[in-house]
Amino acid sequence: MKRLFLLFLFLYTYSFAFDKMSIGYGGDTNDIAVYNVSLQKELDYQLIDNTDLSLEVSAEYVDGKNDDMFIISTQPMISYDFTENLYLEAGIGIAYFSEENLDKKRFGMNFQFKESIGFGYRFNKKLESTLKYTHYSNADLNNENAGLDLVMLQLIYKF
Repeated sequence: MKRLFLLFLFLYTYSFAFDKMSIGYGGDTNDIAVYNVSLQKELDYQLIDNTDLSLEVSAEYVDGKNDDMFIISTQPMISYDFTENLYLEAGIGIAYFSEENLDKKRFGMNFQFKESIGFGYRFNKKLESTLKYTHYSNADLNNENAGLDLVMLQLIYKF
């Protein structure tokens, strides 16, 4: 818990360079719990109408049955607005795992790829929430590639 607090404090000090900050909680079907802190920078670039591009930097504490680890990741995110409040977001990026193993899962290496997709809802101009699915994998760069699939609920505050 002390590590998570220090990580949150570190990210908070750099949050003023970003536009959004989020906290999240999630897990998988194998009793793995994930605590997330993310920062997002809006890039003010539209590929097509109703889309936005942003850069997300995340830190996650993963608590398994017997082991735990930290994940640091970054990924560009594209979001598509269905309505003023409802949107879809997706991104592909890179991640660093502090451990190569978590419980019985073998990741083969610390470097991983990250793919995310989620649905979001804007409550008002300052507060949003997303339900996000994230997959981590080394893309078969190593023979051990258990991967990690997570579902997370995030609460987002826009500065």
